[in-house]
Amino acid sequence: MKQVTAAVPNAIFGQNSFMIRNVIEDQGKVVFICLITILLSILPVGYYIVLLNVPEKVFQAFIFDHFENIFGLQLSKTEESLVWSLTVSSQGVGALIGCLIVSPISKFGAKDVLMRLNNVILIAGSLLMFLSYWITFPIAFIVGRILTGVYTGLACAFAPLYLQQIIPKNIKGSMSCFLHIAVCFGSSLGAIFSLPFMFGSETTWPILVVLPAGFGIIMLAASYFIPDTPNNLLQMGRYTEAIESIKFYYDIEDSDEDEIIKEYWDMVPEMPEQLSLCSAFSNSSIRRGILLGMVVSATQIFSGSMVTISYSTEMFEAVSFIDILVPFLPALGSILSILLTIPALRWVETRGRRPLLLKTLMFCIIANVFLLIFTLISSDSSGWASWGFAAAFFMYGIGYNLGVGPVAYFLPAELVPPEAASASLGAAVAVNWICTITTTLFYYPLSKTVGGWSYLIFIIPTSIFSMILWRLLPETKFHYKIDPLEIRLLTDLGPSIAPNYGTLDLDEPTLF
Repeated sequence: MKQVTAAVPNAIFGQNSFMIRNVIEDQGKVVFICLITILLSILPVGYYIVLLNVPEKVFQAFIFDHFENIFGLQLSKTEESLVWSLTVSSQGVGALIGCLIVSPISKFGAKDVLMRLNNVILIAGSLLMFLSYWITFPIAFIVGRILTGVYTGLACAFAPLYLQQIIPKNIKGSMSCFLHIAVCFGSSLGAIFSLPFMFGSETTWPILVVLPAGFGIIMLAASYFIPDTPNNLLQMGRYTEAIESIKFYYDIEDSDEDEIIKEYWDMVPEMPEQLSLCSAFSNSSIRRGILLGMVVSATQIFSGSMVTISYSTEMFEAVSFIDILVPFLPALGSILSILLTIPALRWVETRGRRPLLLKTLMFCIIANVFLLIFTLISSDSSGWASWGFAAAFFMYGIGYNLGVGPVAYFLPAELVPPEAASASLGAAVAVNWICTITTTLFYYPLSKTVGGWSYLIFIIPTSIFSMILWRLLPETKFHYKIDPLEIRLLTDLGPSIAPNYGTLDLDEPTLF
C-alpha cells in the first residue's frame, strides 16, 4: 500500500517527488488548510464565470422580457446581442473594480480580506441576483453580477498572496497551480448545476445563482478559527500571536520563540510590507516586472479562455454540433481541464515557468487558427467540420490547462521583489479583467456578424504578446541550492536532486 501511495507523487512530480512528498508529509496541516481555503475561495469564481453559458436562453428571456416591460423598449436583435454581452461582461467590470481596491485594502492582510470582507461581498451579490427574480428587476441581477465580479477580482489577487505568506517555498509553484484547478472545479460545478434538469430552468435559476453564498458563509465561519498569517502578524509586531499562528499552521513545538520564528522564515520567505502601485512603478526594474506580469495576464485572456468558458455553448451551436451533447460540454470541459492541469503541477517545478508558458501558448494560437478554419467551413454545411472544431477546441484545452492557465495566476508576483507582489498581482488581475470585458463584450456580436473571423481577436493579440514574452520573460522558478547528499541523509527518500535544478539560464534576459 505504501508503494502505491508513493507512486502517485512520483508519477506527478518525477525525480523531485521525494522532496515535494517530504514537504507535504511534514507540513500536511498547512497544505490542507491552503487547499481548502483556495478551493472555497476560488470555486465561486469559476462558478460565476460559467453560470450564464448553458441556461443562456433562460437568462436572456428574463432580461429581455422585463427590460421591455420596465423601460417600454422593444430591443432589436443587434441590441439584444449588445445587452447580453454587457450582462456577461458585467462580472469583468466588477472584477476590475475589485482590482482597483487591492492596494488600499491590502493593509488588512490577505487572510482577513480573502476569508471575511470578500465573502460578505459574495453573499451580497448572490442574494441580489436571487432577489432579482422575485422583484422581476433585471438591473438588480446585473448589479449582483457586478458584486460577484468584485469578489472575483479580490479573490484572484489575495489568494496568491495568502499562499505566498504560508506555503513552504519548495512547493509554492505546484500549490499555486491549484488556483487554476479550483477555477475549473467551480466551472464544472456551475456547468452541472446549470443544466435544465438541475437548476437551469426558468423557475429554478434563482437557486442556481444563490448557491455560492453557502461557500461564503462557510468561509466566514472558518475565518474565526483560522488565525492570521504569521508573516502579517510579525509585520505588525504582534509576536505572541505570530508564535501561536506558526504553531497552528506548522505544528512547530519549541520552547525557544526565536527558533520558532527562524524555522518559519526558513520554510516561508518573508513577505515584507507591500508597496503601493505608484511606489512600485517608480522603480524601473519593478516597473518592468509589473508590465511583464500584465502582458502575461493579458495573454491568458486573449488566448480565448474567458470566451470559451462563457460562450462555448454558442460556439458549438454555431458549427451545428450534436444538439443533445452541447449542454453537457461546459461540464465535461471543466472536468477535463482539472485532469489536464495535473501534469502542470510537476512541469511548473521541473520544466520552469517560462518554457511551459511559451510552448503551451503556441499550442493555443494554433488551436485558435483551427477553430477559425473549421467555423468557416461549417458555414457551408460541412458536417465533418463540427468534429474538426471539437478537436481544435480540445487542442486548445490541452495548451491552456497545461501551462497558460495555471502559470498566469502566480507568475506576475514572481516577476517582482516580494514587497511589490500585491501591486503586481493587482495590476495583472486588473488587466486580466479589462481583457475579459473586451473579449466577452465583442466576441458575441462579432460571431453573429462575421462568423469564424471573430477568432482573429484571439489570434492576433496573442501572437503579438507571445513575441514580447519570448524576448523579455525571464525564468522565475525558485532558485535554491541544496546539497544532494544532505537531503538524502535527512529524508532517506528517492534519488538525489538534479544538479541544475532551480538554476537560471544566464543567457535569458532577466529583470534584476
